[in-house]
Amino acid sequence: MDLDLSIDRQAPVQRTWLGDTAWVDLVPGFVRSPDTAFRDVREAVEWRQSEVLRYDRYVPERRLIGQWPARVAHTFALVRHTHLHLQASYRQAFTGPAAILYRNGDDFQGLHSDREMTWLDETLIAIVVLGTRRPFVLRPRGDWTQRHETDAAHDVVLMPGEGDLLVMGGACQRDWLHGVPAAATEAERISLTWRWTSRRGRPDTAPGYFDGRQFSDRPRRPGTRFAP
Repeated sequence: MDLDLSIDRQAPVQRTWLGDTAWVDLVPGFVRSPDTAFRDVREAVEWRQSEVLRYDRYVPERRLIGQWPARVAHTFALVRHTHLHLQASYRQAFTGPAAILYRNGDDFQGLHSDREMTWLDETLIAIVVLGTRRPFVLRPRGDWTQRHETDAAHDVVLMPGEGDLLVMGGACQRDWLHGVPAAATEAERISLTWRWTSRRGRPDTAPGYFDGRQFSDRPRRPGTRFAP
């Protein structure tokens, strides 16, 4: 009996190499019933507005963060089967899933790397994308003092959605940025994210995306919070 009815374990993997140090896998059609999975996750998860400290005030993030009710996440066949599939395929113990909801094309995530993982030389970030297809942009980090390296000339753009699986690996979080830009759509998108880091190499201790930006002698405030 096939215990993985929620996912297609035989779906083909399309790997794109990002130079010599990083890669990204795209698995089209990974979720077998993506519309049902989207509806189930959309209804079961509690979606909350988070705020990020920018300079001297908090501003709303342009997306919602999912809060799984106690023990609910692993009652979903999709979550269980994806977790087992990732561990079997990549031979590592992932944490997750985190859930993010993009309500329409005005919700977005700017270019960033997941530097809160700290050890970035060897990581895996797996994302199951439910709902509408939208661009997923990867850009070389480069030297930000050189303007020509900050444009889109070397972007890698994928279009995951409708139950696809995307996995970033190697030194992708160290050497590349990724994001979901604003788009012309009224449709919703959900991402379920699992992570792993080898915890080897030189730790990245610089302030991350969620750390507050403040220029005063006041005690440092936390970088992110949920809207009151």
